[in-house]
Amino acid sequence: MALFEHFFPSRPQSTIFVTASAIGYYLERMFEQAEHSIVIVSPYIKISLRIRSILMDKINDGIKVTVVHRESFDYDGMNIKTFKRKNLHAKCFFTDKAVLIGSMNLYDYSQINNDEMGIFLTKKDNLELYENIEKEVGRLCNSFSFEGRQNAKLQYANKSALQTGKRYARNELNRYFSFIDDHIGGIKQTRRGNIVLFYYSKSKYNNEERDGILYYVGQNTGSEVQMLKYGNKALYDCFTSGKGRIFLFRDDVFQGEFFVCMKPFQKDGKWVFPLKPEVSRTGRVDPAGECTKEA
Repeated sequence: MALFEHFFPSRPQSTIFVTASAIGYYLERMFEQAEHSIVIVSPYIKISLRIRSILMDKINDGIKVTVVHRESFDYDGMNIKTFKRKNLHAKCFFTDKAVLIGSMNLYDYSQINNDEMGIFLTKKDNLELYENIEKEVGRLCNSFSFEGRQNAKLQYANKSALQTGKRYARNELNRYFSFIDDHIGGIKQTRRGNIVLFYYSKSKYNNEERDGILYYVGQNTGSEVQMLKYGNKALYDCFTSGKGRIFLFRDDVFQGEFFVCMKPFQKDGKWVFPLKPEVSRTGRVDPAGECTKEA
């Protein structure tokens, strides 16, 4: 118990110096406490059974796991994004709550046999430093060879792309999308950060179409005035960041890919998202599923 308290003091500290004997403990703890995302930056990777188990549990909970690496590594069975950088030398482990940056690769041999050191810090206690590290981690993920999506292409090479005008059963769509949960609502988020929308003609939600725009009514968040969270937040973020792809099904028939064409707004306590087909923005229609095209 004393050893655990030495590694994880009850009183928050701005930064904590760690050596090889403690790095493994901090890695496990920060990965287990992640609520939205985990980014691993490590040139050389050999994931231990313990870390693999933790990451698999987080992936199954809908946590996004991204790996920036230099040499290929084994991640069979793990739904992760991988970015390959030939000049990578940095080592950093980053979550939505904390950062560990230092000398160690995510290599099980290094954790046991090497002399390593690093610094652990939390977002709460070191916001400015955390945000600076976040920017650099983001840069490493924005200039890349996207190995993970290429592998996904190969994996699904024998599967047909989604066809505009074709009806699909919900369970059939698991062939194309990896949803983060099992709820049957109209807004479904995928593990790749995209969104699938379902629109039913006889629904109580009064979706309107005017002048080539579909005014899609957002998710019911359980209050009279609907909150900007869950699916509503995901759709709103598509407008503000320009990231994420939106696939629309009307009465289970695939309509194509859409985008939020104007700022979402509230009407009668409900969030409304103006949508247009991607063809109106790009001059092309792409009926392919998210697993058959790089975003």
